[in-house]
Amino acid sequence: MQNPAAADWVKLSETKRGKRFFIEQSEVVVEGDRRTVVELIDNKRPDRDGDRSIRVLREYDCTGTRYKVINATYFKEPMGSGEPSMSVEGTMGWTPIDPETPARAILDHVCAIK
Repeated sequence: MQNPAAADWVKLSETKRGKRFFIEQSEVVVEGDRRTVVELIDNKRPDRDGDRSIRVLREYDCTGTRYKVINATYFKEPMGSGEPSMSVEGTMGWTPIDPETPARAILDHVCAIK
């Protein structure tokens, strides 16, 4: 996985509050109906912990319309730049994806990759 600040991010969604969702298109791994994706979530303003961006490794289940977080790394600077402030391993298991959400936009995009 490359340096997040140097990656070639493709923006797939943006919320009204300015949270932008990107994927690293060249890092998508296709395994049957599953896709493993490197994502970047970039916040317009710092969150309550002072983080501006998060790099997430997520697995999508195209037929089950769900995802699980493998790991997430938080950054104080935008676009995954600077030193990481924290890293966590995914512990929540599978999460269903609702329509009209950034996760659904990402699922639809990466599941179209064969």
